[in-house]
Amino acid sequence: MRTLITGAGGFAGQHLIRSLLGYGDELFGSTLQGVPPDGGLLAADEAAGVFWLPLDVASDRSITAALGRARPDRVFHLAAQSSVGASFADPLATWDANATGTARLLYAIASLQRPKLRVLVVSSAEVYGTVPEAEQPIPEQRPIRPINPYAASKAAAEMVALQVAAATGVEVVVARSFTHTGPGQDARFALAGFAEQLVRMREGLTTPVLSVGNLSVRRDYLDVRDAVRAYRRLMDVGENGTVYNVCAGEAHNLGALVQTLVRLSGTGARIEVDPDRFRPADIPLLCGNPERIRALGWSPAIPLQQTLSDLLACNEKAGAWST
Repeated sequence: MRTLITGAGGFAGQHLIRSLLGYGDELFGSTLQGVPPDGGLLAADEAAGVFWLPLDVASDRSITAALGRARPDRVFHLAAQSSVGASFADPLATWDANATGTARLLYAIASLQRPKLRVLVVSSAEVYGTVPEAEQPIPEQRPIRPINPYAASKAAAEMVALQVAAATGVEVVVARSFTHTGPGQDARFALAGFAEQLVRMREGLTTPVLSVGNLSVRRDYLDVRDAVRAYRRLMDVGENGTVYNVCAGEAHNLGALVQTLVRLSGTGARIEVDPDRFRPADIPLLCGNPERIRALGWSPAIPLQQTLSDLLACNEKAGAWST
């Protein structure tokens, strides 16, 4: 089995590589430069188990060259601009990467006309927008109403994915992922950034004051290692042209998780709200209904407290990884 992972140098991409190594696949991982991430999560022997390819989803020529080299039987499409905050700063670049980039890739894959080729497109629960609490957990059938540039670009990517699934011979499944975190996540993201601050405090590099943004939000958090197990399951048995929530089905208050991180760090840090860390638009609650993916035999296995402990340990060992 020839497997291509786009965005293989990113947070989830590296965890997906780890989960696939040893299963006999020929693994092809794409990054912009065609080299493994510098100082990333993968050990040298793990990175050596992947054929690294340059791939820029904004370039038709780059996509054609990468597909010609990999000749994939299946594609995990993870390449994206993944930060909601960054999408406000540069919405057009976010759209180019996430929406137009996905369209370029899927149409190029369809032109290969390889029989039984399957693609998993990773989307985001941000596409749901603001949903009344009484109507959560959110099922996949709910209409999507994105409220930020990142979510809009992901919604467009989903539409392309479903169109290709319906109109070509390529089988496409959409993973609508809720918030996931874990060892190796970039410090731009909330819990990973808090873990990095706390480790620096524990090492005596900064004063014990934890700078935070909006802690009132509630999110359906999942360990990234459970998320990539879900991606593998969806690739194997997900139904063509179908969207699946990848979530635990339980929302957690971000403030409570920060308190747990502080306790686990042993720093006794004081929490201080920084208005500059607030997003222009924030969804107060996102909790998904996982029944559809659970029917495929997947369920989360890693407790959230273990995830938080591993976040701290990862930062303590080698600092925050970069995507």
